[in-house]
Amino acid sequence: MMRYGVRPLVIARVIALMCALLAACTTMPSGERGRALSPSAEAFEQTTLANAQAQMQQGHLAEAATSWEVLSVLRPDKPAYAQQLVQTRVQITQKVNEQLPAARQARQRGALDEASQRYLAILALQPDHTTAAQALRDIEQQRNKQLYLGRYSRLTLARSASGKPATQGNQAANTVLSAERNALEHAALLAGQGEFDDAITLLKQDLAARPKDAATISLLADVYYRQAVSLENKDRPAALAALRQCLRLEPGHAPARRKLAQLTSRP
Repeated sequence: MMRYGVRPLVIARVIALMCALLAACTTMPSGERGRALSPSAEAFEQTTLANAQAQMQQGHLAEAATSWEVLSVLRPDKPAYAQQLVQTRVQITQKVNEQLPAARQARQRGALDEASQRYLAILALQPDHTTAAQALRDIEQQRNKQLYLGRYSRLTLARSASGKPATQGNQAANTVLSAERNALEHAALLAGQGEFDDAITLLKQDLAARPKDAATISLLADVYYRQAVSLENKDRPAALAALRQCLRLEPGHAPARRKLAQLTSRP
């Protein structure tokens, strides 16, 4: 899962500002600051100015704002730099204010791809925009829920349409089928939230009652696979164990086979 929040641009901005402050403080005599720079500081100024102008032309406003801010710190005697910084920040605010309502509307319509793109555009303008970052995390969680619920609810409903219990009008059998569907949906929700151990426990209990149930086996295999993906960079032995459990349940699980080969080949 991608994590949205403080981005490298924020750190780069702090570093650039520190460099500019050091340059401004160390390259000019105390009585001449604001009037002359050393050759190296002048070269830095010209490079930063060229970057700022190019970033503006390319529409990279966040990067441009950082460059103008560096210049305004380096050369406080040049008000044009400070003015450009203010104008760039105004443009950023305007574009964010345009994107934010559109992103919310797209999300309300269920157009998650469009909403994600708009929130990402906001973060490109304001990397520390907490509302956009949280919205992207929420959308990712929503997609996980839809993926699991959609897939496995369809499997259980298909079994209901084709199996004898659903067509014989047997009330007890229908109650059992409903319980099966609820268990799968509950496990799917848990997995979608990253609570893999709880989902596995629930599915194992369900599988103990119906050892050959295809929907339960398929979901349990997928949960093991997703657990392995979540563990591969922090606990490789546990990830390998989860992949083997997945393949024991579903030997033809192609993503699990590829992931197992990838992990076992690592040094």
